[in-house]
Amino acid sequence: MIIGITGTIASGKSTVSDYFIKQGYVVIDADKITKELQEQKEVLKEFLEIFGESVLLENRSLNRQKLREIVFQDKTALQKINRIMHPKVREKFEDVRSRTLKEEIVFFDIPLLFEAHFEDLCEKIILVCAEREVQIRRVIQRDNSSRELAEKIINSQAKEEEKRKKSDYIIENNGTVEELYQKLKKWEETFNENCRSSRK
Repeated sequence: MIIGITGTIASGKSTVSDYFIKQGYVVIDADKITKELQEQKEVLKEFLEIFGESVLLENRSLNRQKLREIVFQDKTALQKINRIMHPKVREKFEDVRSRTLKEEIVFFDIPLLFEAHFEDLCEKIILVCAEREVQIRRVIQRDNSSRELAEKIINSQAKEEEKRKKSDYIIENNGTVEELYQKLKKWEETFNENCRSSRK
């Protein structure tokens, strides 16, 4: 079974993934896949053709900071990036998944699960949520960014209400890591019990 983990920025997706890794589950990380793909020459060539030399650093690797700035200035830029990356991420996911078939449960950590239309890859979806002010504070602390930039980043993502409607489980994460882990432990116990009951 594939269980997707998603949520808006600074909601705590990575912390949720860390919990499941500590419990011994396989977690496929879409961000990690994306970064690995973006180091490939053919992918860099596509970025260069669309956005020009400004998206490359002196060592010819991708300038992610510059790319982020372009995305916030030009809404069509994100669509162009997604057209390059989403098919490649999907293909890589299928490849990694084929090597984990013996696992009863595999988690797929993907921030843009709904935006990328990857719902079909998951049998269940966990949405991690946080209040807007909590998100803003976390982005400012994590990225050392301004409040204005933090708000722009959050506003650029799909609305949480729509994601809630499409998700099977909602994890509210407005407190400490310890509080989040307690919620996840309870969720895990309930989920596994339900799985056992359905097999009887």
